[in-house]
Amino acid sequence: MVSFDFSFAGIGSLGAMMLIALVFLSYCFAIHLIVTWNPYHRPVIPLVSSLILSLGPMLAMSMEKDGTTSISEMLEVAFLFTTLGLGVIVLWMPFILVFVTFQMIIVSRKSPSEDPLMEMLDN
Repeated sequence: MVSFDFSFAGIGSLGAMMLIALVFLSYCFAIHLIVTWNPYHRPVIPLVSSLILSLGPMLAMSMEKDGTTSISEMLEVAFLFTTLGLGVIVLWMPFILVFVTFQMIIVSRKSPSEDPLMEMLDN
């Protein structure tokens, strides 16, 4: 019988996979906010929160027992988290795509609601 092992790179816990994927996605969101900087909107709060969500676990993982950390350890943990985060997302992508497909089918089968403004345009 064929079985599928959901552990990825030694990570067997669903919570750890979700944390790593959250760190990866918040890192990508922070990069997106910085690259698409616009003078007409203020992304300070989302940028700060995504940086806290992405850098907090990385800083906690790179801390030594005496409370010190080095840049090389932080970069190593950042590389590890981005690599594992991308792998976890790719691992769960078929399930995400099935869920999104069912949501699209449900949304496309609903009939549009009656809009009074559209009636006013027709008359």
